Amino acid sequence: MSDRQAVPREGRKLRSDTRRNRRRLLEAVGELAREAPDELTMQAVASRAEIGPATAYRYFSSLEEVLAAYVLSVVEQLNEFTATSTAQGRPLFDAVVNKWVDLLSEHGPALVQLRSRRGYLERLHDGNPIIALMRDAWAGPVRGLLDDIGLPDDMLEYALFLNNMIFDPREVLDLLRHGHLSRREVVTRLTEAYCGALRGWVRAG
Repeated sequence: MSDRQAVPREGRKLRSDTRRNRRRLLEAVGELAREAPDELTMQAVASRAEIGPATAYRYFSSLEEVLAAYVLSVVEQLNEFTATSTAQGRPLFDAVVNKWVDLLSEHGPALVQLRSRRGYLERLHDGNPIIALMRDAWAGPVRGLLDDIGLPDDMLEYALFLNNMIFDPREVLDLLRHGHLSRREVVTRLTEAYCGALRGWVRAG
């Protein structure tokens, strides 16, 4: 075998190690967020992933960066669900809300760890990758809901802004855990509250 042939094989091995270590770190941050959120540090994540701290820092420069990658992976699941759904209009919106609540039930403790001092619209306009992907995941369902309840499509950006507020992971988890409501009631009430907010936004204009 020539050197030219050997190099790609070594490269594939390195890429495989990289994927495996990144996956371990992401799994570790999700587990720790669920089990011991107050102890969540980069060192703890590396230890749970059974990766040395120095190696962990080669993949992610900070705990916030690991969390951002984790959140992005969750939003990618939501976006894939939206893209492959055959539903339309209000049924599509309802299906995506249910998927989002399912994702939050599993991954929410890690999602609420990632905080930003900047608002939704600022991050959207700046091209924040998580917010941009959230827009991709929700734009179709929200547009279908607007059409279904007779509201103008040109309010989509504000509708997404309101969606980000009402379906915020921290608040949804709070309702699921401490609201004395069933999961179905949480989904139904948040959805109806969102529809009411959309109608109120149009009336106020």
